[in-house]
Amino acid sequence: MRVTKRIFAIGFALCVVLGAPATSTAAPGYDQGRADLEWVMDYLVKWFPGVWDSAPQVWFERNVRMPVDEGEHEHWHRTFARIDAPQIGEVVFYGQINNGGRDGAIIGGSQVLYHAVIDEDLGAVNIFGQGPLNPETYENLHEHPELWDEVQFREREALNCDWIWRRDGNQIFGVLQGNTSEKQAYGPGTCSFISKRTDEEFRADAEWVLTPDQLWLYDNNWSAGMLFLGRDDQTHIRMHRAQPYTCEIEASDDVDVVGHDRGHTMKMATKAGRELQAILLRAEYPAEDGTGRDDRLRLMISDPSTGEALASTDADPLSREIEIEFDGVEIECERSEHFAPLSGQ
Repeated sequence: MRVTKRIFAIGFALCVVLGAPATSTAAPGYDQGRADLEWVMDYLVKWFPGVWDSAPQVWFERNVRMPVDEGEHEHWHRTFARIDAPQIGEVVFYGQINNGGRDGAIIGGSQVLYHAVIDEDLGAVNIFGQGPLNPETYENLHEHPELWDEVQFREREALNCDWIWRRDGNQIFGVLQGNTSEKQAYGPGTCSFISKRTDEEFRADAEWVLTPDQLWLYDNNWSAGMLFLGRDDQTHIRMHRAQPYTCEIEASDDVDVVGHDRGHTMKMATKAGRELQAILLRAEYPAEDGTGRDDRLRLMISDPSTGEALASTDADPLSREIEIEFDGVEIECERSEHFAPLSGQ
């Protein structure tokens, strides 16, 4: 079952524009030579692929500080993978968003193909992004290499914006920019045009900031001056790179669960029949000494009917193992090499 909520909004923004957000803020205004652009490409290839989850941000907003105007951000589980698709280009990525976590349905319109090239005229790595033709055929495409040589952009000639990435210190910064001067009506680093679908002006404002462990996403899109995708408070969804863990659960039934450290939830029952929920979450928690926040890995057990926290244990980030016991339930999680397939196979 696929998520259909906001299909038009996300599909329009991701496919008609670029398969990625856009911007009305200026792009970095400094010159980057060939060596800088090769660095950007190398690190896009190293950092972009992976499994990302915004559960640490959602936890922080629910437990420490909630955005005042619009409440908590959506919980996204986002996957990017490099695929071998020479019919599209040399450096090609595939991405999708699962709503509410790894077990959630794919958000309609969030499947995107990305073709990255070095563009010395722009002084940037340009990524052309758009949804695949017949997207339902290519769900979880990263897990199906037998399909990589046939997948195609939906309508490559309809791309209106360049998605330009540059180095900014030890991070990579990406913005959209109209691919003609007319489509930069709001200045360099902006993208706007008249939509063929609506005959109204489409405008986008966005930035992506990528580091080895975090991906900050800001996406706002307007049609005829009305915001239809994004947030009025102009804040980022903060994604964190996830690592896989296998958890052995001894409860009413003994099971092994392949999860991850960025908010994976597990349900179980005690031998007496009490329903429980456990979550494995690496996040920034308030420091024990009361100053700042500490990056910690926690395994927590709660009552799913009330949300009451019943037991918790923590460890250093990326610890090899973490375990907890409560009411006859024993859980031991160990870092592993591979994620469970999204396709369920």
